[in-house]
This record gives sequence, structure tokens and C-alpha cells, in this order.
Amino acid sequence: MPARRRHRTAPAQLKNPGSLPAEILAIDWGSTPAKRQLCRALLHRGRYVVAPPRPVLDVGTLTLDSGAVVAFDCPIGVSGEYAAVAGLGSFREALGVFGTGRFSRFYEPAARAEDIATERPFYPLRGLKGVRRDDLRRALGEAAFAPRECDRLARAGPIFWLVGPRQVGRSALCVWRDVLTPNLDRLALWPFDGPLTDLVAARRPIAAEMSPAFLLRTLGATVTRKADPAARAACGRAVLRGAGADGRVDLDAVAARLRDGFGPSSAGEDAFDATIACIALAKLFLDGRVPEPPAHARRVEGWILGLGAS
Repeated sequence: MPARRRHRTAPAQLKNPGSLPAEILAIDWGSTPAKRQLCRALLHRGRYVVAPPRPVLDVGTLTLDSGAVVAFDCPIGVSGEYAAVAGLGSFREALGVFGTGRFSRFYEPAARAEDIATERPFYPLRGLKGVRRDDLRRALGEAAFAPRECDRLARAGPIFWLVGPRQVGRSALCVWRDVLTPNLDRLALWPFDGPLTDLVAARRPIAAEMSPAFLLRTLGATVTRKADPAARAACGRAVLRGAGADGRVDLDAVAARLRDGFGPSSAGEDAFDATIACIALAKLFLDGRVPEPPAHARRVEGWILGLGAS
């Protein structure tokens, strides 16, 4: 494919409280139900009030209410290279056909190299000895590991390769199949369905992609080792001093969790990610600093909320 020109994203103007999302849901979609953590911020008198994170133990209980922006920590979109090979014109179209017809086995990760196909691209089912990246590349060609532009900028892992600490495909499988597709007729998909200002004004629930690691940087904070509760606590205190200082984002209900690093449990890292992402998104919306993507990303690739914010 020809090299793409570098672009500057234009921030959406969302400073008018009437054009802000009524609520923001940031969902860190972990590998198990206990590690699927949701943090919610409700708009109240021009401020966002952040509630403590909670696990999403049953996907069926996840509500997508009118006026909400629901941000998932997983890819929402596929690379242009894969869309071309698969004959897909848009990501919305893709969600309508994945799991049906010739894509009937799309959501079943291939257990063996010989099972990989354009219509069944996720591999491997399990991280067993002998699985190789070359198996995927041999079956899918350039589309196997082709990154979306937002993946390159955010340093995200490949969508179809299901092995390693940076894999994101298992979350995508679940969110696309169990959340987005069943609600496709009532959801707005950003950025595929239009600019964020228009989608927010229409008051439909909006599904979008986020990256907690990137959103943390927009708060001017860092975490030295996210798996360490003490490091999370140090970062949480920095976020309280910064994001909570002007009162526009009410952090009272999560202040104790931020200070203690979300505790020692294995789900603490996921609760941390969801909460940090929710706080950062609230600030970006209030500041009118949620950039729109380049035009070419609106068909199949998608974009990450906040990516390109100055």
C-alpha cells in the first residue's frame, strides 16, 4: 500500500455542557470475567462524577444507555490490508457478517495452522509449543500482522495473533461478538458512523476504542510497573494532584482506591486501567480535546479515543 501522509488530527469542540456525553464508561476487558473492570463517570452540572470500578461478571448485564460513550480496551476495526483480502467495505459491514455465512467460524480461533483462513484469522486457540507467527503469515499474507495506523501510533499489538503479553485479539473476539454485534442496530460506532460531535448530539449510545496506557499519558502521569500495587498507588496520587485539582472531575468516590493502588488482587491492575481511562476521557471531553481521526480511518480501521490530543 502507498505510504500515508502524516496528518494532524483536529480536536472536536465539546466544551459546551449540552454537547458532552451524559456518561462515560471505560471498560478494561480482561481475560476473565473478574478482570473485566468498568469505571463510570456521570455528567452532573457540568462536572463528571467518577464512580468506583466494578467487575463485569455477566456481559448480558452491561447496559449501553442513550447519551453514553462506552470505551473498550480492545481494537474496534481491522487493518485496511485485511479488509481488502476479506472483501469488506466497512467495519460496520464486517460486524454484520462475522459469524455468519462464509465467516461462520470467524469467532473460533484456529487450533491448528491448517485451520487458519481469511474467514478464520485468529490463531492460535492455545499458546502451545510449536505455534509460530509464520503459520499466520503463511495463511493470511501481509494481512496477518498489518497494523492499523492507530496501532502504530499507540504501539498496540497485532489483532489476530493470540499469544504474548501484548495480544489484544481475545478481547476483540468477545466484545465484537457479545457486545457490539447484538446491539448493532442501536449503537453508534465511532469513528465509523460520523464525527464525535454529531454522535454525541444524537444521544445514541456510542461504542469506541480506548487505550489506558495512552490515556494515562494525557494526564501527565506515569506508572513504573503497573503490576505493582505500590507503583499504581504512586501514580494514583499523582493523578489526584493533577486531574482532581480543579474539581471539574469529581474523584471523591475513587480517591481511596487511587491512593492504595487498587489493592493486591490480580484484578487491581484492571481496575486501575479502567479508572485511569475514565478520568482521562472525562478531562479530554471537558477540555474539548478529543481529536477526530484521519478520513481514511473512518471506513475499516477505526481510531483510539484521544489519540493525537495535544
